[in-house]
Amino acid sequence: MNRLIPALSLLFVFSINVSSQVLTDAVRYSLLDVGGTARSVGIGGAIGALGADFSVLSTNPAGAAAFRRSEFTFTPTLELSSVDATLNGNDTTDTKTNFNFNNIGVVFSGSPLSSKWRTAVFGIGVNRMANFHQNIYYEGTTYGSITDRWIELSEGVPPEQLDDFETGLAFDAGAIYDYDPDYSPSYVSDFLDANFSIGNFLVDKSQQIKRKGSINELVFTYAGNYDEKLMIGATLGVPILNYEETKTYRETDEENRLENFDELEYTERLKTKGSGINFKLGLIYRLSQMIRLGAAIHTPTSFGLEDTFSTDLSYRYEDGNGIQRLEASSPEGTFEYRMRTPWRFIGSGGVIIQKQGFLSAELEYVDYTNAKLNFNSTSDPGDKAREEEVNGEINTQLKSALNIRFGGEYALESYRLRAGYSLMASPYADIEETNGSLSLGAGYRGEGFFIDLAYKRLTSNSEYRPYLLSESNIDIEQQIDIKDIRNRFMLTLGFKL
Repeated sequence: MNRLIPALSLLFVFSINVSSQVLTDAVRYSLLDVGGTARSVGIGGAIGALGADFSVLSTNPAGAAAFRRSEFTFTPTLELSSVDATLNGNDTTDTKTNFNFNNIGVVFSGSPLSSKWRTAVFGIGVNRMANFHQNIYYEGTTYGSITDRWIELSEGVPPEQLDDFETGLAFDAGAIYDYDPDYSPSYVSDFLDANFSIGNFLVDKSQQIKRKGSINELVFTYAGNYDEKLMIGATLGVPILNYEETKTYRETDEENRLENFDELEYTERLKTKGSGINFKLGLIYRLSQMIRLGAAIHTPTSFGLEDTFSTDLSYRYEDGNGIQRLEASSPEGTFEYRMRTPWRFIGSGGVIIQKQGFLSAELEYVDYTNAKLNFNSTSDPGDKAREEEVNGEINTQLKSALNIRFGGEYALESYRLRAGYSLMASPYADIEETNGSLSLGAGYRGEGFFIDLAYKRLTSNSEYRPYLLSESNIDIEQQIDIKDIRNRFMLTLGFKL
């Protein structure tokens, strides 16, 4: 085959094909798993109606009014992630270890001048709301190639107008070539059959995905206890978001099924950073000495985010001149945008069992269709069209969900034993499965300090596609089944002030 490989200089043209403003962003940054303290995690996070724990500053701030003394807490955490990935029946496993601080903060408890207001509490600190650390690796042999996507995207587009992040890169590296506007497809690849059709050759595939980052929320809380009956509180939250992802996708032809192709490696890099603001309002009503009821409402978080992204492609093939290897790299692209997460509504209840412990439960309602992306920072008509497209996908492909948390604590003098369980419903409209997590914990309460331990096991199942094709070719998209198991070990140290 004659290869047309002109020496094109790469022009910076923003491409929506590799930007991260997609449906998965709205889901990733809206799914929260408040870590907080080991005590809260030990009872499955169901502490909203009880309070007196720093984690409630990010869930039900009224619980801060239950503090009788000022205290300082911090929670070092070790998380072990194990991901099983399956492509066409071939299973692989990858792991990642992450050390972080799930919370650090201080609350100041005082007595107001009014006799009816028993406590006035101010709290400040940080709670971890999401942990993105994850490694995924899969490999297998299936029909189709990522060049099928580039053939589709480049249809009818001259070489000088191809984008710099996917199709232009593919052309410069020789993965697609021989442009002819009078034929369809306009470009060819080494993966087309004699009829110029895609998806008819077996290809060895693998991909390494490395993710890291978190959402850590800076909280400012004020709460009061009125006449030992009603506790109310409010939190101003400032979540700080950092996310990094590197995906290295490879195709090879170890069995010599293809005449020219040898190896392809495509690398995508993405960094997202930004911050937001939200407001939380909560209350707890003491129905009796034994029963407490709580409620909280969280406004959407308004994020201002910036993406930085780039891609590399290397392509090795063999022709009449022997083995050839071509490489191409994109410029570094940036894009600023805003994102709004959904409202959250939480109802909770707790039963105090004399001095022997308690049982508690929470229900959280989240309508993920209320998430929105906003590209107002750009006047590009293509970006505005993409904004409407993604927000339309949010409305049609996501749904509302009810998350359940319950747990309990048993007290034996100064010692505590805890257990909890939580169920998180899928935000996707076509998935009815729930992801569960089991928690266990223990603690010791001294006169001037306390120590808590917790273990949490989270499991989740999802699907992943390394590249997307048009509706007519969706049957040859690659689907990888992902099972993620996370084991979290937490230690909270607290000091009464």
